[in-house]
Amino acid sequence: MNKNNCLLPRAAIWLVPRQPDCAILQTLITDLAGRFSSPEFVPHLTIFSCRRSSLQEELAITAALARRCPPLTLRTSGLAFRDRLTQTLFVRLRSDNKLHWLRDSLQKALWQTPIHDFEPHVSLLYQFLPVPVREKLTREISLPLQEINFDQIRAVAIPETIHTTENLSGWQTLLSCRLASKTIVGTI
Repeated sequence: MNKNNCLLPRAAIWLVPRQPDCAILQTLITDLAGRFSSPEFVPHLTIFSCRRSSLQEELAITAALARRCPPLTLRTSGLAFRDRLTQTLFVRLRSDNKLHWLRDSLQKALWQTPIHDFEPHVSLLYQFLPVPVREKLTREISLPLQEINFDQIRAVAIPETIHTTENLSGWQTLLSCRLASKTIVGTI
């Protein structure tokens, strides 16, 4: 474990797509990263982010959640962009009851205040680009997936703020678990 990485102050909880969805998204991310000199990253849906308090507790809660949650299938609803580095270009996803249960369970177990502006998505590019370029990308990229299947949950150490592409290096996966249950099983 890199000494600097373990000091990153926030934890993000990601859902990671299963194969072949993950490989399809990774190809898009890699192509865009090469085209725009931006960092590559693992395709993921951030379902929760919090200031790290007790790493062992966060990891135990995430692992317990993985055992109680079935894989998720979320429908895509096109490409979009925002004026945030981590939302330069992304795939919009339609939420469902399982995803709401995951977020609610994490918030309750980690004693976090709910964040109401949750917009499920999988980012494809982290880079500052002019609006016309981002608009063009949303028109020219043909998303080959009508739904994305998620079968893995990860806890990742991340910096407090992400305002530059330099903040995107040094992220560390702290835990990776398969979603195991066939149905939602109680609470954490």
